[in-house]
Amino acid sequence: MDVAVRIDTRGALCPMPILELAKAMRALAPGTLVELVSTDRGLEADLPAWCQATGNPLVRMERREALYVGWVRKAG
Repeated sequence: MDVAVRIDTRGALCPMPILELAKAMRALAPGTLVELVSTDRGLEADLPAWCQATGNPLVRMERREALYVGWVRKAG
Protein backbone atom coordinates (compact mmCIF):
# COMPACT_ATOMS: atom_id res chain seq x y z
CA MET A 1 0.00 0.00 0.00
CA ASP A 2 1.16 3.50 -0.78
CA VAL A 3 1.02 4.98 2.73
CA ALA A 4 1.50 8.75 2.97
CA VAL A 5 1.42 9.04 6.77
CA ARG A 6 2.31 6.54 9.51
CA ILE A 7 1.12 7.11 13.05
CA ASP A 8 2.85 4.94 15.64
CA THR A 9 0.96 4.84 18.94
CA ARG A 10 2.61 1.75 20.42
CA GLY A 11 2.30 1.82 24.20
CA ALA A 12 -0.58 4.30 24.22
CA LEU A 13 -3.97 3.20 25.48
CA CYS A 14 -7.49 4.20 24.46
CA PRO A 15 -8.40 6.87 23.50
CA MET A 16 -4.93 8.08 22.45
CA PRO A 17 -4.55 6.09 19.18
CA ILE A 18 -7.85 7.43 17.84
CA LEU A 19 -7.13 10.94 19.10
CA GLU A 20 -3.73 10.92 17.35
CA LEU A 21 -5.37 9.69 14.15
CA ALA A 22 -8.09 12.35 14.32
CA LYS A 23 -5.50 15.08 14.90
CA ALA A 24 -3.40 13.96 11.93
CA MET A 25 -6.40 13.61 9.62
CA ARG A 26 -7.39 17.25 10.06
CA ALA A 27 -4.21 18.37 8.30
CA LEU A 28 -4.36 15.90 5.38
CA ALA A 29 -5.73 16.23 1.89
CA PRO A 30 -8.67 14.05 0.84
CA GLY A 31 -7.57 10.67 -0.46
CA THR A 32 -4.47 10.46 1.74
CA LEU A 33 -3.80 6.98 3.09
CA VAL A 34 -2.85 6.78 6.77
CA GLU A 35 -1.40 3.78 8.59
CA LEU A 36 -2.11 3.57 12.33
CA VAL A 37 -0.01 1.21 14.45
CA SER A 38 -1.02 0.38 18.01
CA THR A 39 -0.52 -2.13 20.80
CA ASP A 40 -3.97 -1.32 22.21
CA ARG A 41 -6.26 -4.25 21.43
CA GLY A 42 -9.23 -1.90 21.66
CA LEU A 43 -8.21 -0.56 18.26
CA GLU A 44 -9.91 -3.56 16.63
CA ALA A 45 -13.29 -2.15 17.70
CA ASP A 46 -12.44 1.54 18.01
CA LEU A 47 -11.00 2.13 14.55
CA PRO A 48 -13.94 0.72 12.54
CA ALA A 49 -16.37 2.62 14.79
CA TRP A 50 -14.43 5.88 14.34
CA CYS A 51 -14.30 5.39 10.57
CA GLN A 52 -18.03 4.77 10.40
CA ALA A 53 -18.76 7.82 12.56
CA THR A 54 -16.48 10.15 10.56
CA GLY A 55 -16.99 8.83 7.03
CA ASN A 56 -13.29 8.10 6.54
CA PRO A 57 -13.06 4.68 4.84
CA LEU A 58 -11.30 1.87 6.69
CA VAL A 59 -9.18 0.28 3.96
CA ARG A 60 -7.81 -2.60 5.98
CA MET A 61 -7.27 -3.81 9.52
CA GLU A 62 -4.88 -6.54 10.61
CA ARG A 63 -3.15 -7.98 13.63
CA ARG A 64 0.58 -8.66 13.59
CA GLU A 65 1.32 -10.55 16.80
CA ALA A 66 1.09 -7.83 19.49
CA LEU A 67 0.47 -5.02 16.99
CA TYR A 68 -2.83 -3.82 15.56
CA VAL A 69 -2.48 -2.03 12.24
CA GLY A 70 -5.18 -0.15 10.41
CA TRP A 71 -5.22 1.80 7.16
CA VAL A 72 -7.65 4.69 6.75
CA ARG A 73 -8.21 6.90 3.72
CA LYS A 74 -9.08 10.54 4.32
CA ALA A 75 -12.59 11.17 3.03
CA GLY A 76 -13.40 14.03 0.76
